[in-house]
Amino acid sequence: MRKHLLWTLFAGVAILSIISSCSEEEIKYKRYYSDGLTLYKDHCQSCHMQDGTGLRGIIPPLTDTTFLSKNRDKLACIVKYGLSDTIVIHGETYQTPMPAESHLAAIDIAKILTYVTNTFGNSQGIYDVTEVEAALNKNCE
Repeated sequence: MRKHLLWTLFAGVAILSIISSCSEEEIKYKRYYSDGLTLYKDHCQSCHMQDGTGLRGIIPPLTDTTFLSKNRDKLACIVKYGLSDTIVIHGETYQTPMPAESHLAAIDIAKILTYVTNTFGNSQGIYDVTEVEAALNKNCE
């Protein structure tokens, strides 16, 4: 009987541990996403618009899931250092330079990218600060 009670207690603790770790990741994602919305409004919305549609022919939309996923490793650099290259989004060419947001910390960039890559028809999961730091150290030219 005592052995059964110990086994049940052990199993219960293991299950609670698994549930709490899932909850921590969900909480982190929700915190990044909601903070990202606020940061997006402050730093990105005036050009890319509230709905991410940009300005046709001038400011690219943030609705091209393929572009965002194929360039995921470059997104942090684009936010931090701006973009002067021509890009094609949804088959339309954009040449207007994007200004740098060099004052933003890596955590803020991570939160903005979590918001952008999970809004406007996108669903790419959390863009963690460690991913931003690695991208900034490796992929920026």
